[in-house]
Amino acid sequence: MPSLLERLLGSDTPDEQVDLESRQNKADEALHEAVEHDGYAVEDCGVTGVAVVNEGPDGEPIVVPIARFSLGEDVENPDQDLVWDLVGEAALAMQAPFDDIFVRHYDIQFTFDGDKLFEAEECRRVLLTDELVDRYATDASFMLADLRDAVFAADDIDDEIAPVAWSECTNYSQTNNAAIIVAGTTAAASASASAASCAGAGAAGGAGGTC
Repeated sequence: MPSLLERLLGSDTPDEQVDLESRQNKADEALHEAVEHDGYAVEDCGVTGVAVVNEGPDGEPIVVPIARFSLGEDVENPDQDLVWDLVGEAALAMQAPFDDIFVRHYDIQFTFDGDKLFEAEECRRVLLTDELVDRYATDASFMLADLRDAVFAADDIDDEIAPVAWSECTNYSQTNNAAIIVAGTTAAASASASAASCAGAGAAGGAGGTC
């Protein structure tokens, strides 16, 4: 029987893909509502994709939900207070839709020196563990400052293993043995990246509209 990744990269649409697309859409809607409600100064945002990076012993997907914020073409040094406010919004938006599946980590990306979600000179990311996101979303005593402190305290020299406070983005579409679920499509890891000049969901036309 083909593996999950083989089925995701094939021509058919497995049930797991439909499920991940639904989860992505719910998280994307929640993120847009939060950003619009609080009037954050961002050019664009979205939950732009879900990277399936492995599968568990029972064939369940191991995923990385990806959120992205465009901070604007005139921004050279992002305001870190704004960055962490947006990290908190992304964590809250993604936690519930992905709560009951295996999340390797949450990847929250920020593009700047460019005016579009997938066209920017710079891209940096914050990686959050599933445990930190769950705690932030469910424990009222664990505030955004606590989340930020926990990430900085646990961050080490490995920028691929969460938590990570601020590092260069990774393009999952160029990762071996991975599939990218984006707005109803999958992209093989060996496929060309989209028009993005830095890492991201890895497929052209990623979800997310103007915020």
